Amino acid sequence: MQKIFLMFAFLCTLQAKAEQEVKDLEFLALENFGVEKKDGNVYVSFDYVINNPNWFNVIILPSSLFLKIADSDCGWVKVEDKIKIKRKTTANYRFVLVGKQSQFVKSAFSSIWSMITGKGIDFNIAGKLKAGVAVFRMKWDIDYTYKMTMDEFMSFF
Repeated sequence: MQKIFLMFAFLCTLQAKAEQEVKDLEFLALENFGVEKKDGNVYVSFDYVINNPNWFNVIILPSSLFLKIADSDCGWVKVEDKIKIKRKTTANYRFVLVGKQSQFVKSAFSSIWSMITGKGIDFNIAGKLKAGVAVFRMKWDIDYTYKMTMDEFMSFF
């Protein structure tokens, strides 16, 4: 009987907290950009600065995002690992995007043209990032553009 009462009290507390407004994660910046090539895949890694204003931790689940480099489509890349975003903090979280090497070669010519014309090279990721809290699932829209340096761009090749 005591277990049933405790379970009921826990569910009521969870319901009361769930009725509070769930705030969006704030995606602030990309830092520590790196590229590694292995087995025909390209692993693009970076630290994403994220603010979680909520009272609960959020787990980012494996998701697919669309990648563009210098306005040239590189196709869909995957976030393969779960990432735990701590509650009420702004912190760096390591993301690794995995894509086929052939997808990245397509953007080489337009990227070189962007460098020559002085526009710079934009690295843009967009899509819906899947996340969860216990049994609840959410999706956050993400559309972030990062200005790549020449060294970062050359690490693709």
